[in-house]
Amino acid sequence: MNPIELLGKYQWSYKTLSNVFGVSELEARRWGFRKEAKTRRNPSATAQILAVVISKHPEVISTIQAFSQDF
Repeated sequence: MNPIELLGKYQWSYKTLSNVFGVSELEARRWGFRKEAKTRRNPSATAQILAVVISKHPEVISTIQAFSQDF
């Protein structure tokens, strides 16, 4: 699953998406570019797996956010 799919499912912004996945907002935006775009980036395998977990278990989001606030 591409993490971009979570934008529509949870009404997230790119800022929220970048915070949850620990990447820059620019990198998160590049995940959404069309395949023909030269600056398109594929999300890492870890990000794709995490997106599937978040999609199936939304309660994981609060755990990620609580953990990221500790740092």
